[in-house]
Amino acid sequence: MLGTLNKVMDYIEEHLGEELSLEELAKVSGIGDYHFRTIFYYLSGGISLSEYIRGRRLSQAGMALVQGESVTDVAYAYGYQSLDGFTRAFTAFSGMLPSEVRKRGMSKAYPKLSFKITVEGGE
Repeated sequence: MLGTLNKVMDYIEEHLGEELSLEELAKVSGIGDYHFRTIFYYLSGGISLSEYIRGRRLSQAGMALVQGESVTDVAYAYGYQSLDGFTRAFTAFSGMLPSEVRKRGMSKAYPKLSFKITVEGGE
């Protein structure tokens, strides 16, 4: 099960600039969409799938801005239909305008999730 979820996390990373639907991700996982969404929410500590994808997109967008890419190019590369929509979403996410991130060379990060089991004890 955890291997399947990690496979979906890799799929999300590879397709951050594209539209990702719950149905598509559930299909990648081989689990029904309701169960997939529920399992993800539980194992991620209460983060919804859409919140996770949005955070990863904006985190990667921030990294691209830090590397000097233009705000317009980054907005469209990460699936935003308008520069205004990207600017609003990015500012809400990071607390800074995309142009400020580009100038300062630093951005907020939203780490990629991976799932594993840790067994403790044994006594």
